[in-house]
Amino acid sequence: MSEKYIKFESQQNHYIDSDKENYFPPTLISPSCFSRHILINKFLSTKKPYYLFWAIERDTNVLMDPFAVETITYWTNLINESRDDENLFNNLNNIGKSLINSRNNSNFYHYDTGFVHNYDSKTELITFEVHPPRRCFRVIDNFNYILNFLNDALSSKNNVEKLIKKKFKLDNFDFNPDDLKMTAAEIISRVHNNIKKIDSGNLILYANIALNIYDQAKEFTHNLNYIVDTFRTVDYWDPDKKR
Repeated sequence: MSEKYIKFESQQNHYIDSDKENYFPPTLISPSCFSRHILINKFLSTKKPYYLFWAIERDTNVLMDPFAVETITYWTNLINESRDDENLFNNLNNIGKSLINSRNNSNFYHYDTGFVHNYDSKTELITFEVHPPRRCFRVIDNFNYILNFLNDALSSKNNVEKLIKKKFKLDNFDFNPDDLKMTAAEIISRVHNNIKKIDSGNLILYANIALNIYDQAKEFTHNLNYIVDTFRTVDYWDPDKKR
């Protein structure tokens, strides 16, 4: 396993012409457009179709999302109007390919720390989840919990290293007050590595990867407080619960 972080986008399947924005539905160019699917929101904010295709891979119910319906209808209508464009045909073909590429969830192992062991890509790696949303926010919440703990520990004027060791059951921990985010990353990576694993691999979470995962998860959930407030406790996309 590499100690270098592989960005979320680089972990995904590639689709022809999926980076082109020229056929983004004009009716969706509005700050009021909001989906309950994180990747659909990324599609709305970036106009990059690959986020739509990756969302379908994770949950075929995305095809009933009104913004997905609007997009597919827009592309189909353009073709019916004799708009002969290879990009349009590729986009519609990519819908079918994304269904074929439906994710095999048995290759992904989720942990209470919020991190995911991914054995579905060419390179086995640790990453974060984007669907259902609760799983994406879990890694952010856990990381923020440690950051708040560190700030409180510093304010208490107690021995911070001792508090860290006791709280998170760690030995030989060197506290760095000059970089609390990296300290939090070191703590959460060691906590994650210490928990009992349900997969048979030997993936190790390094602090720099934990920090990059946290930062990118925050980027993906930017301005999505509605999802946090409404669905942290009751998650209607939880694959472990019956609908």
